[in-house]
Amino acid sequence: MRIIRNSFTALIMLASISLAQTASAVTIDLVYEFDGVEPVQTYGTVDITQNGTDLDFVISYFGNLGSNADIHQFYFNLTTPPDPVTGLVITADNAPDNAYTLLGPSPSVTGGAGASFDWGVSFGNGGGPSGNGILQTATFTLSADQALSVSDLFETSSPNNTPLVNVAVHFQGTATRPGSEIVGGVVPVPAAIWLIGSGLLGLIGVARGKKAT
Repeated sequence: MRIIRNSFTALIMLASISLAQTASAVTIDLVYEFDGVEPVQTYGTVDITQNGTDLDFVISYFGNLGSNADIHQFYFNLTTPPDPVTGLVITADNAPDNAYTLLGPSPSVTGGAGASFDWGVSFGNGGGPSGNGILQTATFTLSADQALSVSDLFETSSPNNTPLVNVAVHFQGTATRPGSEIVGGVVPVPAAIWLIGSGLLGLIGVARGKKAT
């Protein structure tokens, strides 16, 4: 029984560590093309990291929408319970031309295919004319009147042709037929938490079996 208790304690500690890491940083794979025509694959990623009371973003494009595609707009939801977020601003951006600008929340941001989001970031001509393939990585920091956390971005939106998503990115100058695409992704459930859950269930089963005998 002491081994089981020790193992149970260790699993609880691992779960706490995993949850803490999940709360401070997350990588969202952009895999769902909103028209439902392009295949489910990783078109890019959105990395979000806690930076004190701010959030750091890195949006990366992986090239499979054509070499001239570039990042145009980013869409996301943001909740800071119990009050709506106020004073949201963009700082520390890597705009090579015009500064990035906020979109939303009134009116909400149309993300295409029936989806709407609270907020957006327009990268405009940050990389020059659309479709020149320059802006394939965008970085910036979000700050507000109140502290922001990674979990504030976990609210979902629902496009017509894909599963629910937390964030989405509009790419312009794509090699696909419309010449632009919106792709989205969902916050992943850490595999470690599932493994920990399976381990806890296994230990409970062992403990019950020993008690019955």
